[in-house]
Amino acid sequence: MRPMSFFHLLTMTLWVLPLVLQAVIALVMLRRKLVTSFPIFFSYTVVVLSGETALLFLKNPSTIYRLVYWCKDALAVLLCLAVIFEILGHILPSSPLIGFVLKSIWIFGGMAGVAALLMLVLTRGGPGADRVFEFIFLAERSARFLQACLFIVVIALMSRLGLTWRHYSVGIAAGFGIYSALALAGFELRGHLHLVSDATFALLNSAAYNIAAFIWAFYILQSWPETAVERLPNVNLAEWNEAVGGYINQWYRR
Repeated sequence: MRPMSFFHLLTMTLWVLPLVLQAVIALVMLRRKLVTSFPIFFSYTVVVLSGETALLFLKNPSTIYRLVYWCKDALAVLLCLAVIFEILGHILPSSPLIGFVLKSIWIFGGMAGVAALLMLVLTRGGPGADRVFEFIFLAERSARFLQACLFIVVIALMSRLGLTWRHYSVGIAAGFGIYSALALAGFELRGHLHLVSDATFALLNSAAYNIAAFIWAFYILQSWPETAVERLPNVNLAEWNEAVGGYINQWYRR
């Protein structure tokens, strides 16, 4: 009984702790009026906080439990994708060319999502396959991959954009990026390598999310001014326009 009791206590701690942190994050964002700067991240925080809190008081398994879980998960995945563009809007300078690239990413991302949905609908799954579950799972993995890539891009561009670690945008990207990288590693360990059980995977995923919640709380609770990047350094502006223009010309040729 002792190992089971300890495992249950650890599971509940990893479940409740990020909810407490996210409640504090939401309150601080409201108090400091950071909601106007990061409305999508605030919405994500509220959705996860309200959904997970409701699940704490619902009976598992039950129909309403599954409904709340999957609705919360689906909405959280969509907000995770939207957070990527919110962060890019803060760290990238305002430029018509960059705006065109971001809009193109939105369009291609939507097309990829529709294509993935059609593949799930038109292909036959195994016995008992749940298409809604498969689509949400695919979308979640895609969102995690993009967030991990976003964190790498932010680190790579910090010096060029004049960013420091004392930016809310960098902290939000760091939380999502680290959590996403650990979550993707867990997906591989469970799904393809079969090295961990479902219970261990859930525990590792919760631990990774706790790390993200601590990172977000650390950044949001600090009184760091959020300064948006208005323009690129003059010495690099021509190089950026030339590089992005070259890629756009290649897309048009295709």
